Amino acid sequence: MIKSYFKKVSILKGFFIQITFLSCNIQIVIFFGGIMKTIKLSCAHALFKYLIAQKTIIDEKKLPLFPGAFAIYGHGNVACLGQAMEEFQSDLPGYRGHHEQSMALTGIGYSRAMRRKQIFIATSSVGPGATNMVTAAAVAMSNRLPILLLPGDTFASRFPDPVLQQVENFNSPIETANDSFKSVSKYFDRITRPEQILASLPQAIQLMLDPADCGPATIAMSQDVQGETFDYPEIFFEERIHEVRRVHPDPRQVKQAAEKLMNSKQPIIISGGGVLYSEAEEELSIFAKKHNIPVTSTVMGIGCMTRDDPYYISAVGALGEGSSNSLSKDTDLALAIGTKLADFTTGSWANFENPNFKLVSVNTARFDTTKHLATSVISDAKIGLQQISDALGDWRAPNTWYQRAIKERDEWDAYVEKQSGPTNQEEPSYAHAVGAVYRNSDPSDIVVTAAGGLVGEVVQVWKPKQLNTFETEWGFSCMGYEISGALGIKMAKPDQDVVVFIGDGSYLLNNSDIYSSVLYNQKLIIIVCDNGGHMVINRLQLAKGGKEYICNLRAARATNLQFVDFENHAKSMGANAETVSSTSELEAAFKRAKDSDKTYVIAIKTHGYEWLEGTAFWESPTLQDPITDDNQKALDDFKTGKSKQRKGV
Repeated sequence: MIKSYFKKVSILKGFFIQITFLSCNIQIVIFFGGIMKTIKLSCAHALFKYLIAQKTIIDEKKLPLFPGAFAIYGHGNVACLGQAMEEFQSDLPGYRGHHEQSMALTGIGYSRAMRRKQIFIATSSVGPGATNMVTAAAVAMSNRLPILLLPGDTFASRFPDPVLQQVENFNSPIETANDSFKSVSKYFDRITRPEQILASLPQAIQLMLDPADCGPATIAMSQDVQGETFDYPEIFFEERIHEVRRVHPDPRQVKQAAEKLMNSKQPIIISGGGVLYSEAEEELSIFAKKHNIPVTSTVMGIGCMTRDDPYYISAVGALGEGSSNSLSKDTDLALAIGTKLADFTTGSWANFENPNFKLVSVNTARFDTTKHLATSVISDAKIGLQQISDALGDWRAPNTWYQRAIKERDEWDAYVEKQSGPTNQEEPSYAHAVGAVYRNSDPSDIVVTAAGGLVGEVVQVWKPKQLNTFETEWGFSCMGYEISGALGIKMAKPDQDVVVFIGDGSYLLNNSDIYSSVLYNQKLIIIVCDNGGHMVINRLQLAKGGKEYICNLRAARATNLQFVDFENHAKSMGANAETVSSTSELEAAFKRAKDSDKTYVIAIKTHGYEWLEGTAFWESPTLQDPITDDNQKALDDFKTGKSKQRKGV
């Protein structure tokens, strides 16, 4: 009689008794430690069931760690992963992508706006769908941002090989196209048995939440394994709440950093994206005021202080402003907080000309804190600032240095305000266009841009009126991030207007998320600055002594030169759109865009040769055997910059 209730009773390896009930797929496994319940699921269903069980705490509220998933289905992920996504959509909403790269970029933008506390998922089919996401993985890797990528893969059995879209390596049958993710993923695994996710998923999640090692995780899903079943322990699917750990510094490192600071006479702070991820904005402002130290920022760190903070000077480096770059050239100590110290921040390490210059680096990542023989403080930004401040006591930097910083800031701000003010010139500059929108923006408006000449102009003109309103991607300088990333930011911050500045080159590279923003009712305001090509690279081409070719559309040797009607193109995707020809028209159009109930695109012709002044060296390839006089001038400038470059110390 009792046996009739059971489908199977078996002894496993002499240690376990497994009982399977006829009426359901739940099993009970009895082992030495007690009773472990299992549930039979496909690998695909188990994967999403586990992800849904992961939670995070934001503003004292428990929320899903994975708030959504983007997908473009193909034969490698539709039947199993796709079905699981559909069945679980009430707990993990799915969104239709239009390009695998752009949908992953949207997920990255979302995670950045949420300060790495929530993680988006992007799944693609095997083959080109998967490799399309490699660029997005590189963006996440470079910017230290989390995203979970689930590309389809070939068959673990290899019986059907070579399958559709399989890239065969004749000397290594275990390699697939997804191996290309390895160099741009912090975590990579290929699932070839359904039980492997028991070990792989927890590792991937912990890495993506690790402040020192954060980045993309790629889990390639073999097509046959997605549909295979396994008796997963029920405990695997229990709710788990994750909170990002805070790294506390070694007291000796704190003491050494404080001693370096107290011996300095002209210190500056370089605040990076790590300040934002740590939510250390208040601590930074308090630290600067208490110790009388002017604050500069990296491109990724803009937004950690507002324009009205008396200690915020400006962005520093090759995209930065003359005020901060003037200070950096004379500073005797830079306190770098939460920055990887990339070349655009350091002026390719030529920005620090003081022979007595010292560097103190506060970062969760050991790799970053040891650059250029820095005094290392391996620490969360918030905790590190608090403890270094305590060690400094009442010490303050000389007031003459701070007063110089204020003078430098006011003078440069006046220059930028003049260059970005109203104009009657036939084609306004990028700075004029940014200034027109900035003057009419609300404090809560979030600005987004990436790659190209617009980043430098936005950095100088758009001084945040409110914290956390500047979301530019510059770690990988990815053309095409602008609209896709902005969509993710809007999804994360639905109550704020998101303003996108994009050049015609980036627009043509990736614009399909205008359609996505309309489909999902995520309004964006997009300013298309059309200067007739990749004109910032045209600028570099000329600066290095070359002749205009390819970058500038008018010089691209095109046999049928035409220019895009961005207004009608945007309208065809469902957006509101208009074309303007002056800064006054742009200001009026922006006000209409603010009132619009859906995405609004404004196109304006801009000057291709007019830029705000650059004040820092940036090392880029230069002909060492000049052919023309322009080549010689470029080489002379290059050698001057190189002569000031720190040689690794």
